[in-house]
Amino acid sequence: MKGISDTFLEQGSLPVLDSWRIDMITPYTGSDRKEGLISPEGQKYLVKYAEAHTRFNDLDTSYVNNVISEYMSSHIFSIAGFDVHRTFIGVRGENLLVACENFTSEHKFLIEFAQYMRKHFDSGDIGRVPDICQIDYVLRHDPVLCDFAEKLWTSYWERFIGDALVGNFDRHMGNWGYITDTQAEKIYAAPIYDNGSTLFPALSEKAMREDILPFEKEIMKRTWLFPKAALTVNGNKVTYLDMMSSGYEPSLTQAVKKTVPAILDKMPCICRFIEEQDFLSDTRKAFYKTMLQARAEYILKPAYECCISGNYNQQAFGRLNSRRDYTEKDFEEDYKVFAGI
Repeated sequence: MKGISDTFLEQGSLPVLDSWRIDMITPYTGSDRKEGLISPEGQKYLVKYAEAHTRFNDLDTSYVNNVISEYMSSHIFSIAGFDVHRTFIGVRGENLLVACENFTSEHKFLIEFAQYMRKHFDSGDIGRVPDICQIDYVLRHDPVLCDFAEKLWTSYWERFIGDALVGNFDRHMGNWGYITDTQAEKIYAAPIYDNGSTLFPALSEKAMREDILPFEKEIMKRTWLFPKAALTVNGNKVTYLDMMSSGYEPSLTQAVKKTVPAILDKMPCICRFIEEQDFLSDTRKAFYKTMLQARAEYILKPAYECCISGNYNQQAFGRLNSRRDYTEKDFEEDYKVFAGI
């Protein structure tokens, strides 16, 4: 096999899972190549493999880095104080993988939000990305969830802020859900999982090194313009900064006030964690730190300042209210101001 795993395999420093047993009952869904494995100690894991990738432009890699993104972002979430699934990088049959510990049990069941959506909406009204009104309707009208609606909304927005940091573009309805604990008779947000669509997984290291890191504008484009959140408001996908700085949703404003300071406080620890990962190239370390610091500085901080002061971004609120996207033209105008052009 040729691809991203070659460097890892040459180092010989990663756990080898060749002897692990196959889990015969694996209800895992999603688009990544995956399977269930059981460790020698009897712990169940969902294992995802690195996959070949169809390149769309010269910046893309031919081998998607979803495995690295899953591992890195999961640990970044943990450092920032979020409840997240446990992961580690390994190999099996010379395939690079990320092993994700199964957090369910005989009395704790994961039910993805998509399953609740299908109880309340016709299939034709359900897209891959939920609308804010649909989420609100489900949380407040589902007979199972309604008693927990406020806490579940809070957890959603706190994780939305975490996704803003790592640039998650695919937190669709199958990538988050709730634990139903039949023993305790309660429902609560599942640990954060499925973090492979973060940290620009399709980007090649050549593009990181030559086309993005040397250019402030390219860094800012990947901070303000894209990736957008996997959430629509009035039918349009939103940018993280618009949503967090606009005051559009009061419960998000409260989450920003609570969550952003904790994340910013942990940024030195996050950067140190990146530096400590021996399997990452210098280019990838520099890119991850640069993008995370940019997104913290130019998304999280301004949103926090808006929410604390009550001086919300009126342009962002107008876009959300009038169903207008944040476009490349908007970015160009904002960047001119930012760069003093």
